[in-house]
Amino acid sequence: MDEGLPESIPFLPDRVIEHQNGVLITGMLGEFLWLDGDLAATAPFTIPHPMRLRQGVVVEGHVIGTWLDRELMLACMGSIPVGTAENGDCRSDLRTAMGTSDRRYPAGTKWAHALDAEPMAMATNGETVVFDLYHRGLYGIGANAEEFWRMPPSEWSYPKKRPRNEETIALHIHNEECWLTSKGGRVQRRSVETGQLIEEHLLNHVEAPLEHHFKHNEQDLLCSTSGLVTWLDDMALVAQLQLSGPVHSASWDERLQGWRVAGWREEIVISKDVVDRRPTRELPVYILPRGSGALVLFNDGNWENTAFEYGQRLD
Repeated sequence: MDEGLPESIPFLPDRVIEHQNGVLITGMLGEFLWLDGDLAATAPFTIPHPMRLRQGVVVEGHVIGTWLDRELMLACMGSIPVGTAENGDCRSDLRTAMGTSDRRYPAGTKWAHALDAEPMAMATNGETVVFDLYHRGLYGIGANAEEFWRMPPSEWSYPKKRPRNEETIALHIHNEECWLTSKGGRVQRRSVETGQLIEEHLLNHVEAPLEHHFKHNEQDLLCSTSGLVTWLDDMALVAQLQLSGPVHSASWDERLQGWRVAGWREEIVISKDVVDRRPTRELPVYILPRGSGALVLFNDGNWENTAFEYGQRLD
């Protein structure tokens, strides 16, 4: 069943960023591993910066990302050409440089600069990169870091102030609008061109506080910290499911016309026709749809074929 699987990832995987020519897998300690379209490594893994990659998007053949180290209270942003495999500084170098004018940035970057606040979320339409900095505001830049606009921190219309309600959990760009999702369950739609607010609305049917908001066109998957998953189609309720714990990631499966969810020691499939679940020994990190099935990447670096294939059912 699991013959022909990709080689195991030689570190603890954290994020998976798909791009035109393959996949980038990043690790908890800042590792980068580039895989081609067949999920074979194009070079040994490297550590361009000894910090966890917080967010990353692909624009014009570059990964524009943010790095964060809460212990050292350091954050930065930069652009790395796809496929670049260079090692950077050690964490001790960053610690030594603290309090001096010596700035340390990821190796191989086309551009990079320090951030003075925690990066919360990032999205792109392939031209404009929008990102949110905690208590600093919302920014729109180009692939070469040219600033298009900046907006002050979002003000939300919550009737009652509750801890972290206004914290940004997700950014998406849809129909030339930037969707900014807050932990308390409200969304602001803003212009990608100017950053100006168009509309704010409450996400109906969802349970706050939210931990994740995954989006594919009109399909929205909202994940609560309690493990409740809510699927909306054009803001209308499709399905709601209580999982055994928090969600790590979710991927839209075009063939299935539904979601593949990496949950807490379980793999879940949610479509309009079927809901399937299976327990797993390890924590699934990411599910990559492939053909009528999918590949599941676990937190120990190993891959498995999904237990759920729907070729016959869908055909």
